[in-house]
Amino acid sequence: MTITKSLPVLVSGASGFVGKTLLRQLQEADIPVRVLGRPQHDLLLPTSLSTVCEGIDTVFHLAACAHVNHAQIRHVYAVNVTGTQHLLNAAIRAGVRHFVYVSSILADPAYDQPRTAYGDSKWQAEQLLLAAHTRGEIAVSIARPVNVYGPGMKGNLMTLLRLIRRGVLPPLPRFDHTFSLIGVEDLCAALLCIAHATPPATTPVHVLTDGQSYRIKELERAMREAFGKTQPAWASPRQVFFAAALLLEIAGRLLPLNNAPGLRSYRALARNYTADSAASLAQLGYNPRSTFYNTLPQIVAAMDQ
Repeated sequence: MTITKSLPVLVSGASGFVGKTLLRQLQEADIPVRVLGRPQHDLLLPTSLSTVCEGIDTVFHLAACAHVNHAQIRHVYAVNVTGTQHLLNAAIRAGVRHFVYVSSILADPAYDQPRTAYGDSKWQAEQLLLAAHTRGEIAVSIARPVNVYGPGMKGNLMTLLRLIRRGVLPPLPRFDHTFSLIGVEDLCAALLCIAHATPPATTPVHVLTDGQSYRIKELERAMREAFGKTQPAWASPRQVFFAAALLLEIAGRLLPLNNAPGLRSYRALARNYTADSAASLAQLGYNPRSTFYNTLPQIVAAMDQ
């Protein structure tokens, strides 16, 4: 069963980085869209969601709390777990056919060690949805994308880009591990494939990557070249980067700094984060079209907009 074009879909988080692209792709596909937006709709206020799912075929739930400081952990769980439960309840009451949840690869503990509030909250939200799916209350599909790149992106890669452009980033250590990424256009196209497909009876979880394996030193070189800078022949010692990350971690815990880099950023650079999406992409019949390298010029151009 596929999306019924005569019925609208609902998108939460439509104003976010991924949500904006999904909204555009839905509109380009002539699928009527309803947007869940504040202040009229608040995931933490169930009464504000009482009618939002009426007449909806599919819910795309992207809204989440991710980039916060250490003092806001309770808010992470409130939005990502309780808020998801509230929207799920509204969808079930309204008879929504399909609930597509955009989770994260960090919901899998194997990719989130030591465990973070964000990864754990995403996992807890998945359990709520999978339980409803198992009970037959609503068809649920879960997408677990890896880090997402594209114009307007946030996170560690954008931090590296900004530091390189300013000329203040020393050459990274020679980390030799590989990790996975996915472009925002490919992610949203895959979400449409998920929504059109009939959810399987069990474990409707899709790991999503662009199918490439990346190395941080190769990305660093490409970033420097994008700004007309030469990659230094030397590399910083790992111990120096770890010490700097530790100091930033302490600052992030003591000061109200949102999305402050720290030990998590160091681990993202120093560990293997390669995910296998072959089975998910084959099931969806989708082949990613982008790589970080061919999207980098667009990312750089968007930095000044």
